[in-house]
Amino acid sequence: MPVDDERHELRDAETGYVAYVPPGSIVRGEQLAIQGGDSLTLPCSGCHGSDLRGVGLIPPIAGRSPTYILRQLLAFRTGARSSESGRPMQPVVERLGIDDMIAIAAYVGSREAAASSSRRTGW
Repeated sequence: MPVDDERHELRDAETGYVAYVPPGSIVRGEQLAIQGGDSLTLPCSGCHGSDLRGVGLIPPIAGRSPTYILRQLLAFRTGARSSESGRPMQPVVERLGIDDMIAIAAYVGSREAAASSSRRTGW
């Protein structure tokens, strides 16, 4: 949800958004993302870095929209994203249920994103 409806309607690139997630999902997501949830999945930090801001060609996920993260996890799970670059995600998602994916998305979205040096300043 946009923090400021007017700025959202004006398509202001600097407006903020709030994602509402189920209670307890951020705590559960942290366990899954950092530790793998007792072998349920592979830790996100193993590839995306301890701060989840990406490593080399591995993209940053910290601070991304939880909706975006959830859509991507579902796409990996269903095979909609089965390219060579997405193949490493298959073992990550194969045993995750929807509640686990929501929790991971909530946690990842709650982390601070890396500062961008190429912020969009206008249309």
